[in-house]
Amino acid sequence: MRIKNMQITEQNIIKAAWELLEQIGIEDFSMRKLADLLHIQAPSLYWHFKSKQSLFQTLANEVAKEALQSAKLEGEWEEQLYDFVAVIRSVIGKYPCSAQLLMRTVPSEPDYLVLINSLLQILDHLPVSDSDKFSSVACLLNYVIAFELDKYEQRRVNAAMKDEGDGGAQGVFLQSLENLSVEGPNVVRRMYHDHLFREVGSDNMFRTGLKIIIAGISQLAREQQL
Repeated sequence: MRIKNMQITEQNIIKAAWELLEQIGIEDFSMRKLADLLHIQAPSLYWHFKSKQSLFQTLANEVAKEALQSAKLEGEWEEQLYDFVAVIRSVIGKYPCSAQLLMRTVPSEPDYLVLINSLLQILDHLPVSDSDKFSSVACLLNYVIAFELDKYEQRRVNAAMKDEGDGGAQGVFLQSLENLSVEGPNVVRRMYHDHLFREVGSDNMFRTGLKIIIAGISQLAREQQL
């Protein structure tokens, strides 16, 4: 990133922060490394962000802001909820480490709060308690964040297992799978040989899980009407 001799602004810092997250990930991210990327002294960053956590809060809010701008709330409430959460996942996929950022921050920024409020508004007419509405939205957000985190960790695991070769964890897994002693059919082995394990982290798996959660919310509303 060529920013030498450029005036350091909040937007420049945010842009550089996304670039640094792309380069080194969130685990190794530091304000010192960000300052090095910007060719400035680390204390200069604190004129704009009082801490790394403060910067992370702003980055998380950017994700929420774009999701809000991209969402189109049309159709029945189930469709609105499905599409909104799908948009959130799509935006998370655009920004490096954004699932980790959402997990490590609290919704204190304005757009993040508006996003949560918008999800709650979709459910507000349902005949369930506010506690159930809040729990439902928390469950949906946790699902999309955890799904993307799992994809991230799975890529790291796959890379490590590939380096190990046949004698590593992959070989142990295959041996355990074939020798698994269970009563009744070995369903997990059947599904592995049917290549269903490749579905882990896929769009299809995400959509299925999302439909299950929304169906659960719908069932909860029907039970309250009885």
